[in-house]
Amino acid sequence: MKHILALLILVFSATLSAQTEQKHIPVSKSIVGIWRRIDERKLVNGESIKIVTGDYKVINADGTYYTFATLPYETIIVQYGSYEIESDSTLVEHIIQNVLHPRLSGKDSPIKYSLIDENTMTVAWSYNLEGKIWLNEKWIRLPLAVPTSVSGVKFIQPGTQKH
Repeated sequence: MKHILALLILVFSATLSAQTEQKHIPVSKSIVGIWRRIDERKLVNGESIKIVTGDYKVINADGTYYTFATLPYETIIVQYGSYEIESDSTLVEHIIQNVLHPRLSGKDSPIKYSLIDENTMTVAWSYNLEGKIWLNEKWIRLPLAVPTSVSGVKFIQPGTQKH
């Protein structure tokens, strides 16, 4: 429960800090938003499955970002910095600090990105910064939505109550 509370505080504070023409992250159609990484894996039978991770990225309208991870017993900020969009498919992250890959701290990381639709983004980044090894990731935008359940407890959706 502490992790969910920490996540909600983090998301709420990120939403408050977004200042653009659209004013709020939840209505953004650009890369500005709160994103969750998903992995797509192929099964032996060729079927594809999606695995939702605990990795999140908040891209603020003011040119800052941070990445955080929800783990079984804690939620941590993994990386933060600023970014500059260079074209409609490339940006550069100016990494201030990365705790998982400390050698990336203080470096610039070129990122290739593509918005598949307004809620799905693919990202490719070079682990070694020389562009020899590229990692491909898929991210989905967090929706503004009423939760349907938490830990098996179902919520009643607004407007669906019978009197």
